Amino acid sequence: MNNKYLNETVFQHLLKISIELSSEENTEILMEKVLIAAMTISNADAGSIYMVDQDKSAEFRTVLNNSLNLHLGGSSNNPITFPSIPLFIDGQPNKSAMIAHAINSTKVINIKDVYDELPYDLSAARKMDKDTGYRTQSMLTFPLKDHIGDIIGAIQIINAQENNDQGEPVTVEFTPEVEEQILSFASLGAIALTNKALIKNMEELFESFAQTIAAVIDEKSPHTGGHCKRVPELTLLIADAVHDEDKGPLASFTLTPQERHQLDIAGWLHDCGKIVTPDHIIDKSTKLETIFDRIHFIDSKFEIAKRDIDIRFQKSMIKALKKGNIIEVQQLERASDVAHKQLNLDRAFIQKINIGGEFLTDQQEQHIKEIAARYSIVINREKQSLLTEDEVTNLCIKRGTLNDKERLIIQHHMDVTSDILEALPFPKHLSNVAEYALGHHETMDGKGYPKGLTKEQMSVPARLMAVADIFEALSASDRPYKKAKPVSECLTIMGKLVLNNHLDGDIFTIFVRSKVYETYILKFATPEQLDDFNIEDIPGLSHYN
Repeated sequence: MNNKYLNETVFQHLLKISIELSSEENTEILMEKVLIAAMTISNADAGSIYMVDQDKSAEFRTVLNNSLNLHLGGSSNNPITFPSIPLFIDGQPNKSAMIAHAINSTKVINIKDVYDELPYDLSAARKMDKDTGYRTQSMLTFPLKDHIGDIIGAIQIINAQENNDQGEPVTVEFTPEVEEQILSFASLGAIALTNKALIKNMEELFESFAQTIAAVIDEKSPHTGGHCKRVPELTLLIADAVHDEDKGPLASFTLTPQERHQLDIAGWLHDCGKIVTPDHIIDKSTKLETIFDRIHFIDSKFEIAKRDIDIRFQKSMIKALKKGNIIEVQQLERASDVAHKQLNLDRAFIQKINIGGEFLTDQQEQHIKEIAARYSIVINREKQSLLTEDEVTNLCIKRGTLNDKERLIIQHHMDVTSDILEALPFPKHLSNVAEYALGHHETMDGKGYPKGLTKEQMSVPARLMAVADIFEALSASDRPYKKAKPVSECLTIMGKLVLNNHLDGDIFTIFVRSKVYETYILKFATPEQLDDFNIEDIPGLSHYN
């Protein structure tokens, strides 16, 4: 063949395979293309590609033989049943297997006729030849190196073909020129394989990092442990339901595998800013809790108040007795009993209010302030109210256990989350992670945080994260400030949020009507929460045909 023509052919194949390898996502197909390119340029009749596995063996990945019409592995649906070839035997390099020796020695092995007396064990090739009537003759084996020079596999091509004077194909040896040309394909293929592996490893590293951050945040609190793990799964359940919806405003919404992957990552990172939130605020299970629950301190102050009541009345009784005024003593005893009963009632009221499970009424708030004014105690010779101003402020929290200052600290985690996510140099295929993750505290009316976005300014995946986050929080059984709510109550609360333009009503409707909540509850919560209720009684549902 004319060398100029051959060089042009090689260049064309090199250019073609370069384009194909750069765009191919499937590693198995990519390796097969490398093998086919090597066989094409060398006019080989057969070939195999091997990859080094974790067990230090050469594993068959693709086997091709044109004469036998054989295609195993790669893009075929035909499994490879050939055993892997060990690179080491009893701790020593395997020199009897040609593939193993090529990989261990990192040398190219070019053989004119494998049936000649050689140091390699070719019994398997001879047996296959006998079974199929094939004749394995010339063989070229060369290792595949990655970007740092490590061997990742090997390519073996068999029986170079060339037409004789009669125009008939005959088997010839692989020439040094062909060997050199094929090495360029091998290097190109190895680089492509390495790049894909690096990208995959980086993605796995980032995903593991995201999950580790979530695990660390969950570990900060025994009460919210699991939240960062459950939200991603619930988010994807809702996303799949919205993707499958074929009617209503979201009928045209589709979620590509890439977008779904981004949503998964966003779910793991949605609360990453909580890593800076003080543990005692995350764990605040009662209104008076800081580093410890101050209700015990207040109980002690009630005991002091009780003692002061006893002392005050006893002094008055002693004076009355000295005067011989029995009636006054009896009156003081009754007054003392009333004072003690009132103190016990006030103490029980404060203990109940401290739990923070119910909405605090204006009347209850006034009662707290009356208790603070009713009792005074002396500590270190200083007269003070039984309840400090800070204790009154916390006890007067209307709902939950967090005061206004603590809520701002909790909300600050979204500013930190935003700073973290926007500082990360996400590649193009993960460019939406930050937008998705930051959506779970935004509201449809623009009154949420951290950016105050409206529904129109948010993508569907960002909006549905809020549905997942709220349902997880409402249905969770590990919160310090509440018991697990039945599903009907969770959905009713969320429906009211829809009516108040806080949650996306179309996504909420799909969430409810598709009964995604059932799948989630059965996996992550308790079946007893799945109470009986009429879906149509849930507020905020959209109705469309």
